[in-house]
Amino acid sequence: MNAPSGKLILIPTSLGNMSFEKVLPAGNKVLVNDLSYFIVENARSARRFLRAWGYIRSFDEVDMYVLDKHLPRPDFNRFLELWQEGHSIGLLSEAGCPCIADPGSEVVAFAHLSNIAVVPLIGPSSILLALMGSGFNGQQFTFNGYLPIQKDERAKKIRLLEATVRQSGITQIFMETPYRNNQLLIDLIALLNPETRLCVACDLTLDSEWIKTQKISEWKNKMPDLNKRTSIFLLG
Repeated sequence: MNAPSGKLILIPTSLGNMSFEKVLPAGNKVLVNDLSYFIVENARSARRFLRAWGYIRSFDEVDMYVLDKHLPRPDFNRFLELWQEGHSIGLLSEAGCPCIADPGSEVVAFAHLSNIAVVPLIGPSSILLALMGSGFNGQQFTFNGYLPIQKDERAKKIRLLEATVRQSGITQIFMETPYRNNQLLIDLIALLNPETRLCVACDLTLDSEWIKTQKISEWKNKMPDLNKRTSIFLLG
């Protein structure tokens, strides 16, 4: 009799150093404790998260495949072999949900092409949490990822996002590297119409969580310090 086919388990993590029980269902840990194979961005941080979460297996018995754009691509055929042998594989995010502003979608696509079941587990997404807390249109929204670094291109993109919101009402969501957050906020205040509404959501799910939506004219009066704080920006 052929061994049952394994699955691809998409494993969310917390968004920072805080109680896992607040954002990760207990059932996730029960399922993950059965896994011996993981696809991760960074093996060291993956092991640290799993151990802190209560993963019970010895890492001497665990195989981790690193999926990082700066490293050689792992052999996806090896994943197929494991699935066909009946082993499930966990795809582990560095923060939040796998494949949402996070690598891993290539593995998910490969699993579908290989007729392997994909199981997304419940966990926090800073993008969706920010949208929920913004007061903006949650029926239609676009996540734009990181804005261009080059000054002229960034200004062009910011004005385009504002025009899209005004014409369609579709919420525009984007982010920045934490150490450049303050400069992005300065650029937004300088470039956007005073009546345009901007939401900034930072440190979501942490004790220092802070979400604020107001007009650009109001942001000018008191600009928060977002340096090195994980933040999501929304126009609506």
